[in-house]
Amino acid sequence: MAGDAVDVYDHDPVYFSLNEFEQHEQVKELIDRIGSINPQTVIVNDVAETTDVERIYDKFQYILNQYQEQPQLLDSYLAEIINKLLHYIEHGPNKNHIAGALLHHIIKVRGFKVMTTRFLPHEPHHLMITLNLIERELKENSSSENAWATLYSLLVWLGTTCMVPLDLCRFDAKSAKQTTMSQILNIYKHFLYNSVYMRMVAFNLGHFMSRQDSIRLSCLNDFLTSEIFPILEAYDDNQNDEQIILRMTASLQTLSYIFKFGQRLNLITYVDVLYNLLINKRILYAKRIVIRRMAYKLLQKLAMTLLPMPKHGAAWRYRRGVRNLLDSLTIKKNTSVAPTTMTVKPASKVNGHNHEPYENGDNDEIEDNSNVPSLVESILELLMAGLSDKELYVRWSSAKGLGRITNRLRKSYAAQLVSLLCDRISTVALLACDHYALQGGCLALAELARRGLLLPERLDAVMPIVHKSLNYDEKLGHQTYGHIVRDAACYVCWSFARAFDPIDFRSYIGDLAGMLLCIICFDWNVQCRRAASAALQENVGRQGEYFPHGIDIIQQTDYNLIGKFDYCFLILAHSLIKYYDVFGRYMIEHLLKYKIIHWKKETRLLTSQLLEKTTIDYGTIEEIYENILLPLFDRCLDRKNDGITRHGLLATCGHIVYGLHQRYQRNPNECQRLGELRENLQKKISTLLNEYKSLGFLDGYSGDLIRPSLCSFIEEISQSIDYFQQNKNNACFSNETIDCWQTILDESITNLDDDVRQAGLNALKAFSKAFYSNSSSSDFIDRYLIKISTTSQEHIRQGFALAISYLPCEMLLTSNTINKVIDCLFNLITISKQTQHLIKQRKDTLIAFCNLYENLHLHSLSPFSTQESINKLINSYLRCTRDYTNDRFGDSGRLVRETACTQLVRLLRLINTNIKTKSFLNSAILHNCLNSILTNLCSKIDDLRMTSGRALLEFLSIQFEYPIEHKNDFENIFLNQTDIDWRNSKIVFPLIVQLLNYDRYRSIIWLNCLITAGELSNASESLYTYLILHKSNEHLINLLLQDLENIFTNKQNLQIRTIVPCIQACERLLSQSTFEYYYEKNSKKFSQYWTNIIRLLDDILDKKSQTLNNNPTLYLHFIKLYCSLLQFNNNELRSLILNLLTKFFLHKYPWVRRQAAQNLYDTCVMFNDDLFIDDNENESEQVMNLLTETDWEQNIDELTTIRQTLLNLFHIE
Repeated sequence: MAGDAVDVYDHDPVYFSLNEFEQHEQVKELIDRIGSINPQTVIVNDVAETTDVERIYDKFQYILNQYQEQPQLLDSYLAEIINKLLHYIEHGPNKNHIAGALLHHIIKVRGFKVMTTRFLPHEPHHLMITLNLIERELKENSSSENAWATLYSLLVWLGTTCMVPLDLCRFDAKSAKQTTMSQILNIYKHFLYNSVYMRMVAFNLGHFMSRQDSIRLSCLNDFLTSEIFPILEAYDDNQNDEQIILRMTASLQTLSYIFKFGQRLNLITYVDVLYNLLINKRILYAKRIVIRRMAYKLLQKLAMTLLPMPKHGAAWRYRRGVRNLLDSLTIKKNTSVAPTTMTVKPASKVNGHNHEPYENGDNDEIEDNSNVPSLVESILELLMAGLSDKELYVRWSSAKGLGRITNRLRKSYAAQLVSLLCDRISTVALLACDHYALQGGCLALAELARRGLLLPERLDAVMPIVHKSLNYDEKLGHQTYGHIVRDAACYVCWSFARAFDPIDFRSYIGDLAGMLLCIICFDWNVQCRRAASAALQENVGRQGEYFPHGIDIIQQTDYNLIGKFDYCFLILAHSLIKYYDVFGRYMIEHLLKYKIIHWKKETRLLTSQLLEKTTIDYGTIEEIYENILLPLFDRCLDRKNDGITRHGLLATCGHIVYGLHQRYQRNPNECQRLGELRENLQKKISTLLNEYKSLGFLDGYSGDLIRPSLCSFIEEISQSIDYFQQNKNNACFSNETIDCWQTILDESITNLDDDVRQAGLNALKAFSKAFYSNSSSSDFIDRYLIKISTTSQEHIRQGFALAISYLPCEMLLTSNTINKVIDCLFNLITISKQTQHLIKQRKDTLIAFCNLYENLHLHSLSPFSTQESINKLINSYLRCTRDYTNDRFGDSGRLVRETACTQLVRLLRLINTNIKTKSFLNSAILHNCLNSILTNLCSKIDDLRMTSGRALLEFLSIQFEYPIEHKNDFENIFLNQTDIDWRNSKIVFPLIVQLLNYDRYRSIIWLNCLITAGELSNASESLYTYLILHKSNEHLINLLLQDLENIFTNKQNLQIRTIVPCIQACERLLSQSTFEYYYEKNSKKFSQYWTNIIRLLDDILDKKSQTLNNNPTLYLHFIKLYCSLLQFNNNELRSLILNLLTKFFLHKYPWVRRQAAQNLYDTCVMFNDDLFIDDNENESEQVMNLLTETDWEQNIDELTTIRQTLLNLFHIE
């Protein structure tokens, strides 16, 4: 449990909340350690060795990164920490970069804006210290890779010291070549166009240019006219030079900060020039997002410069009561005690501002009656257009700009602006389905509301827009962008909760609560659900007295719980509908209007399931019939509907009918008019699909789209047959209807789409049980068998084979066709040259056979009641566990092997549950089944290993009549492990190799582990570890070597699929000296084993030469194995291997010859003493020269001579 908790805290910031800077002492200790480190050590970005500096930096970084979400916790300790670091930067020889890197990380976590204005020392004398340090760094370390962090920190400090309220001329030295102001400006210019420093330097320049001495000495004018304006004038959007783009971005950002911090009267003269540059150079329409974003930020600053800012904001803006927490609690307390005598604090006292009381929104006497400049109107139009930009940053910047500018306008003009914004959203965004414009409009409304600029009388016009935005979900092609609109609409709801007094907002809170709950429960996008949850919590907290059941609801809409779509739809929504009727009706209407026809298939299906659950316990039956079900049936026949709409309507109708059936079973006497309503429903059901067929709704793409819901509809109606059929002797649906449904199902179960086919099979199972349970006609089955035997299409055979297995057992057994069915299924499961490629056919037939057995095995006439029939059935499954079919998709047979393992265990469990047949499962059968499962468990394929592992656990859980050898040992190995990850070979193979201890399973595990180890390193490592652990067990090693010899002797194993991986695995084990201990004790026996194996391999090379020649790289595995055996000093084995190895020098492919020579050369280098008799260095040198200098592309005759020479040098005849 502790481990799980740690993981949650590490990954989810919601659960990871700190209360204070707990590690401040550790941080101080790390800084103090700077004084004791080696001065020559420097910090590198790419950590290659764990030096003291790197350890200090990594630990420091790790600690501070924990506070990125709550950096304010550092504030109380930053002053002392920063002073220590600045001391090292200023005085520590060769340690300034270490301290600079640590200080830079503090700035990164806390933010350079906060650091500039709050924490760095800013005495007058610090200015010159900072300038001198920057000059020192530029001179001494300008080319150093480690100087940038120190320079960044010093520039932030320079920005702080430049804010001293003293004339900078006082710092000028008589002997200096330039003034202090020029020196600072030159430093800023030097770093402004560097992407690392750009944003921070622009921020500092904005403050610097707002100084009075900068204005007085014309620094601002000179900087703008000589530095910034030329860059803007030279801009061309067709240029792609990154340096020009960077200079343009830096210039715009600097201008934004200058106009943000500067005084209005000093900057107003530059507004026209900048506006014309933005328009004429089309900077507002730049291709680069960052330029466009900065241009819009500057544009809004220009308008704000033209408009004077009222002392406390617009006098007419809405003020919501009190903001002081103590006053707010006092009012609430007075409200709860004496609500009739509560008085509202007059507007003249709100927030300490001296304004007249707000009456009907009129306060024109104190407004500025001056006209709005025409340039501001143009800027407002551009910002309105910016709300439709394709980039979110531009839209949000435009929205904020509109809010800031509106705060400086008089009420009448602001009212026009809000009206224009609403009209633009309604006409342009909603009608044209422009999701960008709609999101931008919502962001603008939210910004206006947050600033109190959206008055209550405008809510009647705004709320319909919010409603439509919350429900906006349009699909464009294969993508949808509606979620960004809904997310912005949730932000609007959040801002409304904070902006308006509950009394002014109470008439809207009911509908708003219902909409937010619909987003939380039904929105497919998790970000929108969480945004709606945040808005809901804000509304409950601030509008709580008018929000029904608010506290109870927000406890169920937890941040993490609503991350699960199924939970929101089927559990949370059902709970809200069931227990809160005030929201239930709204949510059901929302489902019927929007979600039932949603473009996303998963949403439509979940809607139908939710309505089924709701039908069981919501409202009255009359309401469900008259308000929900019957209108839905009428909508089903609307010709204007598309395939998506029909799909959702059909699925929902079927689920609601099944919900009524379940409700009827609970309380049959609930409704007095049930007979009348049911008869009306029965007529609509009878004619619905017939009309679909006659109207052509089942044809074409639309028909394929609705086919799964057609099957679902038939399935639900079939399961509800008792609801309509009060008298079992009377048919509730006509033969025409049943035939129509049967035709639809036949077309579905032979569909190419797997999902449609499965839906058809599920429906057929319920349909046949409802309408054919007492039928004994064989026509139905014969028709399916004929189609299986006559068609060549795999999917049709799959569908009909599975369909037969779902038919009622009475129909199968009394129609005398069961033997034909079994023979047909055995034919489908048999592998031949003609059917080898039909992988899916065999896979589905295995499932069909198991379904058929489950359907029939308990019946007295079951054909599976003899030992012979059971053996035949199990043997067919065992054969399929060895299906290694390869095609253009690779190892396709794995699909059959997976299904065979799963269905085999299922079949064994079914056989074991029948008293008559459980004795047929003797020890031999069980052993063969277990071996088949173990074979697939050793696979290199993760999915197959996972399926086989689960099948093994299932097999071990069955209590068979006959015992399984070493079952207790299996349980100790596999069942004692908690939740084994079967896909992880590093976990599974150490468990599997333990079975080598048991003679009963040793050979099968050894063979399959070798096959896997040849291609999977984790299996090879597990084998190596096991063999090293048991190296002293000579008996075991001896048995394994015998089994290895038997592998190459057994004709069934003589396949490239088996041989090559085994050779690879042996070569790996030999190269790792796995058998070294055994060789020292039993050298003769070991050499004899390998001599026999090598002779067998030589025979295999002759037999498989044609296959190997098709892929010559396979020869390399034989060559490597031969070379790895040369390490053992045995003359007979050595002579045999060298004789066979040098044969490759005469191979018809030169590549094989070169590989043989290269590997033999490497072996001679490694095992020189073992290969050459009497350590003859002359012979060794001759061999080396021949192997390296021979041209292996010569003709065979010359190579034969060279081969013989080599053999003579090795003293081999």
